[in-house]
Amino acid sequence: MSSLIPLISDLLPMIISSSSVHITKATTLRAPDTTPEPGPAKEADAIVSKSDKLCASDTIIYTTSGTGVLLVSPGAAQEVKRHDMEAGDFAFVPAWTEHQLLNETDQENAWVITRSGSQPVVVGLTDWGGDRAK
Repeated sequence: MSSLIPLISDLLPMIISSSSVHITKATTLRAPDTTPEPGPAKEADAIVSKSDKLCASDTIIYTTSGTGVLLVSPGAAQEVKRHDMEAGDFAFVPAWTEHQLLNETDQENAWVITRSGSQPVVVGLTDWGGDRAK
């Protein structure tokens, strides 16, 4: 009987769904006439606090259009690594890894960023390995 409990807990959500589908329209994330500017990526959270089934804070980045740069700090006293990204590229960034997305052009680019966890964990820092930005 105890071997059925894990199976039941996996199947029950498929049979009795306690949540509903959530749609976020693109028009609510950014104004359609926004002119892109070089610099740090602009972010808009599309779906948050919708699931308690996810944990940690891994990040998956998908470049949907344009080009950009993913900077990653592998750790203290290590050189920041640069990864050029273009449409169709994916990147996986493990939890607690310092990273930054940049648009170094005046052309629009777009990324789909998926962070695990019910709420995205994003902490702005003053510098690589620095204090929390205010």
